[in-house]
Amino acid sequence: MTFSHAIWLAVGGGLGTLSRVLVTMLAVRLCGRDFPWGTFAVNLFGSFLFGLVVALGRGRMSLPAGLEIILLVGFLGGFTTYSSFAFQSYELFQEGKPALAGAYMAGTTISGLAAVWVGVFAGRFFAG
Repeated sequence: MTFSHAIWLAVGGGLGTLSRVLVTMLAVRLCGRDFPWGTFAVNLFGSFLFGLVVALGRGRMSLPAGLEIILLVGFLGGFTTYSSFAFQSYELFQEGKPALAGAYMAGTTISGLAAVWVGVFAGRFFAG
């Protein structure tokens, strides 16, 4: 990796982090604070985008050198957040809501996997 790639990786991470904050704020405004909707939304959308970028980048529409890493590791690394997901699951258990915690963990994992599949499918469809 070159120095310029490292700079772009950091820029991608910063943009991903800013995007995560904006999506989280929007989710809280639309859905409330009774469930960690912001983290759920960014992880679901991030999973879709990850699948889409991989499928587009490795299909006929190959991405320029280094761009896949910048998007996947930089932007999506800053955008998605496993640590928040884990902590929010812990908080739901601590609040005496084990069913909601279980639903959140299972829902995030299953829908995240489905979102990757949909992203790969969409990427392959658009890449031809």
